[in-house]
Amino acid sequence: FQGCGSLSNVTIPNSVTSIKEGVFYNCVSLPQATIPDGVTSIEYELFGNCGSLSNVTIPNSVTSINDRAFCYCSSLSYIKFTRNSPPTVSSSNTFSKVPTDCKILVPRGRLSAYKSATNYPSSSTYTYEEYDV
Repeated sequence: FQGCGSLSNVTIPNSVTSIKEGVFYNCVSLPQATIPDGVTSIEYELFGNCGSLSNVTIPNSVTSINDRAFCYCSSLSYIKFTRNSPPTVSSSNTFSKVPTDCKILVPRGRLSAYKSATNYPSSSTYTYEEYDV
């Protein structure tokens, strides 16, 4: 789907366990996507330059998020993590150009773990909030 400027809806079946790098890169009209539980890695530039992407939920199964996965997602209002331990983020460019009013939602009791995790958005610039699981 890379570069499909008019893609406005996508359903990824729960049977999918792997999504290759850049699949949705530059899908500028895609407002949301649900990553199925079972996917273990968010690959390089998976949602890069998806300017209409407004929110994303990272399922419990995801253990790693790769370089530029969400770079230039200029409409993100929140990123919700469901895993108790923060997934490994490979690069400081993973969340490049995500707006500073984007909230980082984490499971209750895991705030300090996410705020101190390597390559996550800076807690001095971004708002981290806990939610009840």
